[in-house]
Amino acid sequence: MTAKDPVHTHRLDANGTTILFGWTTGVPEIIYFGDRLDMALDVETFARSRSRPLGHATLDLQPAISMQPEVGTGFMGHPGLIAHSVEEIRSGWAGLFAYEWIEIGENEVVFHCRDTHRGLALVITVTLCPHSGVARLKSRLTNEGDIACVVDWLSAPVLRIPQNLSEYMHFHGRWCADFSITRRAVPMGLVKSENRRGRTSHEAFPGTILLSPTTDEASGPCFGVHLGWSGNHRMVLERMAGGECQLQMGVLHFAREGMLKPGASLETPELHAAHSADGLNALSQRFHTHVRENILALPDPQKPRPVTVNTWEALYFDHDMDRLKALADAAADVGAERYVLDDGWFEGRDDDTTSLGDWWPDSKKYPDGLAPIVDYVVDEKDMEFGLWVEPEMVNPDSHLYRQHPDWVLALDPYPRMLGRNQLVLDLTNNEVTDYLAEKLGALLSEHRISYLKWDMNRDLVLPGDRAGQPAVHRQTSALYALIDRLRRDFPDVEIESCASGGGRIDYEILKRTHRFWTSDSNDAIERMRIQDGFSYFLPPEIMGSHVGPAWCHTSGRGFHAHFRALIASYGHMGLELDLTKATEEERATMATAVARHKEDRALWHSGRFFRIKTVDPALMGACVVDENADEGRLVLAQIDRPRSVVPPTVPIPGLDPARSYRVSLQTRRETALGASRFFDNPLMDDGLTLPGAVLMSAGVQLPVLYAQTGLALKVEAI
Repeated sequence: MTAKDPVHTHRLDANGTTILFGWTTGVPEIIYFGDRLDMALDVETFARSRSRPLGHATLDLQPAISMQPEVGTGFMGHPGLIAHSVEEIRSGWAGLFAYEWIEIGENEVVFHCRDTHRGLALVITVTLCPHSGVARLKSRLTNEGDIACVVDWLSAPVLRIPQNLSEYMHFHGRWCADFSITRRAVPMGLVKSENRRGRTSHEAFPGTILLSPTTDEASGPCFGVHLGWSGNHRMVLERMAGGECQLQMGVLHFAREGMLKPGASLETPELHAAHSADGLNALSQRFHTHVRENILALPDPQKPRPVTVNTWEALYFDHDMDRLKALADAAADVGAERYVLDDGWFEGRDDDTTSLGDWWPDSKKYPDGLAPIVDYVVDEKDMEFGLWVEPEMVNPDSHLYRQHPDWVLALDPYPRMLGRNQLVLDLTNNEVTDYLAEKLGALLSEHRISYLKWDMNRDLVLPGDRAGQPAVHRQTSALYALIDRLRRDFPDVEIESCASGGGRIDYEILKRTHRFWTSDSNDAIERMRIQDGFSYFLPPEIMGSHVGPAWCHTSGRGFHAHFRALIASYGHMGLELDLTKATEEERATMATAVARHKEDRALWHSGRFFRIKTVDPALMGACVVDENADEGRLVLAQIDRPRSVVPPTVPIPGLDPARSYRVSLQTRRETALGASRFFDNPLMDDGLTLPGAVLMSAGVQLPVLYAQTGLALKVEAI
């Protein structure tokens, strides 16, 4: 915009946040997204104050980073839309949208734009959550012309990133190293992150956080963005020669997946964006509130999250009724509330080479069906019953595949590439989804199953439909439709999203599910890091955190039961080991940890969550404080050898500085005292009482902790 152009503006305000839009004749831009601005502000003057000087050796007009930056404006950066006509005589590769009109709703604005040259209509919707201050943004592109248009790239509404946010957090990983984080400088030029695995993926979580070099958990500006989408995706982060920086996120399309026939529309997934001027913990708290209020839909929101025991690590494929009952006995003894029968229960399933797709009980292992074990768990042990399924997959060695080899995603004559001995069913085929809905519906109708562990254990390779066309986008939408269908028919059943652990974790799948299996790793050290990364966008009540066995088959390390239980205690707790083989001491440790979790879970699952980082990178933790700052809990873990003889003090965040608090140990005194030769501190007796201001600044002195030990603290206002 220039001083000669008439400037139009609109603002959204909520929970300490203002988004200010400005435009003249083209697509609006977000000229401000940050702390709430005074309502008396002259927004037109503010918008004009954002006009940038014109440098030498440039075009006479520098296009702004609008919410849809376009080639047709002379924009030199990565365009938000890359499309072309299917007819050579009408290329349509460069366009120019004109602003037409605006819809204004409560906490929402909808901009309507049109490109008459290409016959395209663009609708941009921005909604600001009134309680969290998180914005949801999406775009819809409609072909109003008479010629088909191929969309190679359509970004969700594009965000201009302030120049002082010169670093970004890259969320990446692999199997058993989910939510790894690398903090990097935003370079000049373009950074592109892409995912072609057909699911959200371990390797490229669709989210990032922009921040200043001095931003940490407790202070400094930051801006977080997440794309709610469970399929292929792309992120474009670009700092241009003029200094401005843009962020684009959207669906990564394979060839012709973005085909728009006349009259057809293409809508982006929702982009979820939030800011904080007070560090990363405050940003995460916005996202947690947003998830709790706008994304997660539990069948009974008031019901505590049940402590879960899963059979996989205990039994694998060896399903014997006596062993199953013995495990249920042991689970009930330590306080478990949900029992999940994992892989190995269905027809012919003796190993992972066979039977996926044959979703009925194995007649040899379960001659009377699942009813005996369900009845035993529910009636005799007073636990809920859950069941593992992997509906999207099929083994070539199965009744289903022998009958319907054409029901899989494939691109003949190329090889049908196996992953974990399985192929992927084509959910774009209605016959497939009808079959799955029928089989799963029968299981849920005939048994008291209150929980499905929905797994997905391989990437999509050569994902062609029956016509050989790429189908990842439609496969993802069809998955949503299948789960929506089951949720309508069985609204009281909870569903866990599992994809070899954290391979499908995002807000859009969470709208349909109720819990994530955070990682397949059962290594407590890895788990602590993974749970830390998970918490930047997601709250602890949906974080499946289980106690693994003493020896971790995913890493080859071993840990004391106390440490394993401590790390699992602040998420949605569960146990993933053979309790029938545990020692009496281990069982007692598990029972104590479960009891503490039950006492604290209402707080962990509703309060303000803080990550604890110290000068010692091996001493890390998690903290929760309720909204009124009446009480808090801390879990602190020394995941490796301490870097100093005496550990650092740990400030307790989120308290009321004007009130006094009692801080006491929750975990066993012997564990905390073991590495200290002498520690005359009231914390180790009945606890200590100090003002909130002191605890928030000076913190609490910890005892010496051996590597792979930790402790839990209770904080209570007095």
